[in-house]
Amino acid sequence: MVRIFVVACFVLLLAIPAMAQDDFPRIQTSLGYTNLSFPDLSNPSQTSHHSGFANQTSFNLTKTYGLDNFMGIYSLGTGVTLISDIFGGKVMYRTSKFVPYGLAGIGIGYFTASTSQGYGSQSSFATRYGAGFDIPINDSMAWKVEVSRMGFHINVNPLSSSSWTNSTNISTGVVFTISN
Repeated sequence: MVRIFVVACFVLLLAIPAMAQDDFPRIQTSLGYTNLSFPDLSNPSQTSHHSGFANQTSFNLTKTYGLDNFMGIYSLGTGVTLISDIFGGKVMYRTSKFVPYGLAGIGIGYFTASTSQGYGSQSSFATRYGAGFDIPINDSMAWKVEVSRMGFHINVNPLSSSSWTNSTNISTGVVFTISN
């Protein structure tokens, strides 16, 4: 048993230099604009587009697989702000001129309301899945476009029997490579 363990460790030590030769960004972060189609809170039967700010950080474990954290801040109108933080996985296909990817994750949505009657807040479970692509500009920067579907475990439409509110999110921004 000890010999098998020693041989396995030796094989792993031989594989580490081969893995280090892969040239791909290890840590990337992006800053940009995001637009969420979420129900209009003054008329929940209609959907409105709400602008926001997005920060997305990716920890690329290999050329193909990575971890992704999406943080978005949206103004939903009528004094309501949504802060979402969703962590998940990312699958990429790297080429020299184009990097398409798919992602999925779970997290939270934090809604705050500031009105003339006072202040309130509510947290909800959130999900996210989607796809996008990065177009490299140089070794340390890229431009990204992404479309995802976000779900929040909150019912904003009193006429709906569903306890989930699903929305389409479109985001774009500049990607900065922090570590290769």
